Amino acid sequence: MSSTIPVVETRRPADAERKSERTALYRLHDEDAQLLYVGVTNDPKARFRQHARDKPWWPRVSTREIEWFDTREEALRVESQAIIRELPRHNDAGVQWPHHRLGEAPARVMHTSDFKMDPQACFDQIAETQQPVVVTRYGVPQVVIVPYFDRQAEEPKTD
Repeated sequence: MSSTIPVVETRRPADAERKSERTALYRLHDEDAQLLYVGVTNDPKARFRQHARDKPWWPRVSTREIEWFDTREEALRVESQAIIRELPRHNDAGVQWPHHRLGEAPARVMHTSDFKMDPQACFDQIAETQQPVVVTRYGVPQVVIVPYFDRQAEEPKTD
């Protein structure tokens, strides 16, 4: 069995002079093609060495997919979207999205501009719907607002 992990690279920047700004978005998959992790780095080789030292799930990685962007900002935006849509198994740092149980609605997304226009209306809506809301700025999560639930108020009293 070979220890070499295949690497797939796509979308390189057209302007070689912007090399210092180039940023890689990477996806790590296991042998069943399950997405394990999504991340952003300027130096994929160094980042993969760090993961190999630090992450207990690293031995499960069988494929590394690398996508290059001209700017770090663009890579971070796409990373945030990928984490939301693709739900990598081990993204437990950086962008945190509330996980929902089967049958529950996922968190809604609200832009900071909407929240700033009428914060009280936003709080009222969150309390009424009892659904968490992720507030984003330029597509990057800033805060999660979770409605308060008083379990004791909902449970019937028994004598």
